[in-house]
Amino acid sequence: MNGDISQLLPLLGYMAFMIGISFYVRHQQQSGLMNNFVKTYFIGNRDLGGFVLAMTTVATYSSVSSFVGGPGVAWNVGFGWVYMAVVQVTAVFLVLGIFGKRVALLASKFNAVTVVDIIRHRYKSDLLAEISAFIIVLFFCATMVAQFVGGAKLFEAVTGYSYVTGLILFGAMVVVYTTIGGFRAVAITDTCCAIMMMIGIMMLVYFVLQAGGGYDSIVAHLETNRPDMLEPLSGGKMPYGLYLTQWILVGICTIALPQSVVRGLAFRNNKSLVRAMLIGTFVVGFMNIGVNLTGILGQGVMTGAPADYGGTDSIIPRIVVTAMPATLASIAIIGPLSASISTISSLLLVGSSAIIKDIYLHRQERKG
Repeated sequence: MNGDISQLLPLLGYMAFMIGISFYVRHQQQSGLMNNFVKTYFIGNRDLGGFVLAMTTVATYSSVSSFVGGPGVAWNVGFGWVYMAVVQVTAVFLVLGIFGKRVALLASKFNAVTVVDIIRHRYKSDLLAEISAFIIVLFFCATMVAQFVGGAKLFEAVTGYSYVTGLILFGAMVVVYTTIGGFRAVAITDTCCAIMMMIGIMMLVYFVLQAGGGYDSIVAHLETNRPDMLEPLSGGKMPYGLYLTQWILVGICTIALPQSVVRGLAFRNNKSLVRAMLIGTFVVGFMNIGVNLTGILGQGVMTGAPADYGGTDSIIPRIVVTAMPATLASIAIIGPLSASISTISSLLLVGSSAIIKDIYLHRQERKG
């Protein structure tokens, strides 16, 4: 399929807007960068308000798998996948509630700028800190590759431009705005990403319902052809063991991810923290339930077997192309691509802080 420039323009405009934000933030923080570069660049001088803190935490937590892989499985499995995935609604509340205040207190006590800083001072071990930094960089590289691949495939499926073009665009844009603006630019662009995610979900739900003949028609189709999709255990595809392990892995273990925990170093005050917990819980719930429900509703549009569409990871891109007008599809795709972009930028920032601040600058300080 050949690309149409009209389908690419909304995405290019959005990318230009993101880069513009980074230049604006850089200009606004110029004095702070001159006086305390590390603190200003890596944690935004601890000045995030509640709304931005909530949205950057949500955007960082959400990834391309949240908008492509998960809904694709929901399309094949049914409501059982939604019941399992709903545990993610607690993620932001737990991240900020369990780690937010505690991490902030430790950061203040140790004058820490990164999570590795806290580990170094808390356990008084440079070796443990450097091992932690190495692990962060190692696994973040693998995670970023997955985000780039997923985003580029989605880009190719919807716009018609090549996979390589998507990789180049994402790579250049994310590296540029993260490098220029630092943590505060990432937080503000994450906020834009989270808003675009919600807009994309609402657009997709509307057109999927329209293409499928409405909610009642889609449910009637499921009752007749796929009644297992209406059951919590999905005809054996969602056993109790999977519920338990996924709730532990996705609902509990992910709250300790460094890219999320670092948000606890950056909020302005307790009021901002509490506000972020409330807003973030609502937003992540809306996105998580909405996007997985959209996958199920997609059965009204894509009625074949997974193999007919190239596997479950191809379902959402196919639904977008099938159910939506081409021009609107190019706008709606910004939502799931934003999930990829926001995750990559946060991983880049935490990974770079591990190399520059936690290893290189610390060693220079010791030599000095």
